[in-house]
Amino acid sequence: MKRHLLTIAALLFCLSLSAQEIWLETGIKGGGGTSFLLNKGILDDSDYRYQLTPMYGAGAKVALNFGPFHGIALEGMYSQSGQNFTYQVPATNVDLKNEIQWKSIDAYLMYRYIRNRAYLEIGPMYSLVQSVEQTDNGTELLNTDRYYENNYLAGAVGFGGYLAGSSTFTVGLGIRMFYGITNFVNDAGTDLGYPNPGHSLTYDNIEPTHPVGAQVILEFNFGIGHWAKTSCSKRMKFYGSGRK
Repeated sequence: MKRHLLTIAALLFCLSLSAQEIWLETGIKGGGGTSFLLNKGILDDSDYRYQLTPMYGAGAKVALNFGPFHGIALEGMYSQSGQNFTYQVPATNVDLKNEIQWKSIDAYLMYRYIRNRAYLEIGPMYSLVQSVEQTDNGTELLNTDRYYENNYLAGAVGFGGYLAGSSTFTVGLGIRMFYGITNFVNDAGTDLGYPNPGHSLTYDNIEPTHPVGAQVILEFNFGIGHWAKTSCSKRMKFYGSGRK
């Protein structure tokens, strides 16, 4: 983690040296999509089936932009994610449900490259889990939080474009995906076979569980100031103090 932070700091320093203009913006954003709990053991289990499960969130950001093409944004999103499964007990034809919902505060540090009113972004996400609820076969499992981690680290990547704007305001629409690097199930949960309690203990290997998600995100950005002279005056005419 320390090495990643040093790399980001070095990138930020280099961008500041080469930038013709530095400008600051804030924004609000929200969106929806789908989330998964990716576990190889469950994927290989013919009795278990993944269900498409919605996720949604909303938040805000502060971004520091360097020249016409580069920016670094610190974002916070409050999200609700989930993973629903259906499964069958061997020798039966009855579909049972295992449903998991978790709420989190997700902090992003994103580098964004902007060109021709389109953008590509990449960076880490650190998720602070607020609560986890799970229902298995119609029964709400008690104290579910104790079997999942309080936080997890993920990598995020996204792309999109700017739909409209002026010298100090833009509207952007894009897709962002994330992949949890660390195991979402803690040691206590692993011992009991979560996220499918008991059932995964029958697998040959206990596999880690990775949160994964993809969202369509709408954002509204507000330019609040810029510094340094710029020869790219056209950039100031359109898209958040200008998107070239």
